[in-house]
Amino acid sequence: MTHLESSLRNKGFTLIETLIYVAIASAILSFALATTYQLINASDRSDNQKEVVENQKLLEQKIYWALQSVSAINAPTAGATTTSLSVNKIGFADNPVIIYTDSEAAKLQRGANPALLITNDAYVAIQNLTFHQFTFSGRPAIKVNATIYNAFASTSIDIDTVIIVK
Repeated sequence: MTHLESSLRNKGFTLIETLIYVAIASAILSFALATTYQLINASDRSDNQKEVVENQKLLEQKIYWALQSVSAINAPTAGATTTSLSVNKIGFADNPVIIYTDSEAAKLQRGANPALLITNDAYVAIQNLTFHQFTFSGRPAIKVNATIYNAFASTSIDIDTVIIVK
């Protein structure tokens, strides 16, 4: 065997070297795929949490709006707790304004008009929405309690706020 034949035989990889390189490449690829999955999953969770927070803010803003320029609180009565808020607003043509939940979605109804969704019922659900009327410094106030959750992300926010009626 000549020197040329010997050098040609030594140019390839051995089976062990090939297996080692395949194992290293597989480990790198597995790590890259796992990292990518975690990034995508974290992004989806963040979007779902953001959806819950935005729905919470919108619901609180609608309740605050309903309790501004009120001439009468129909429900809840003083000292009572109900699952809906009903008020008459001063100078508002579509009285009463009613906020309630139906099939885990918060809704707003103005007068005889059909109810409108306040929350996004495809992504979030409202549970245990309650309103309690009491007196604060001689003025009526409404305590609002609810849980807003997103089943996709197992995320929830509890609302526990007091609004003084103006």
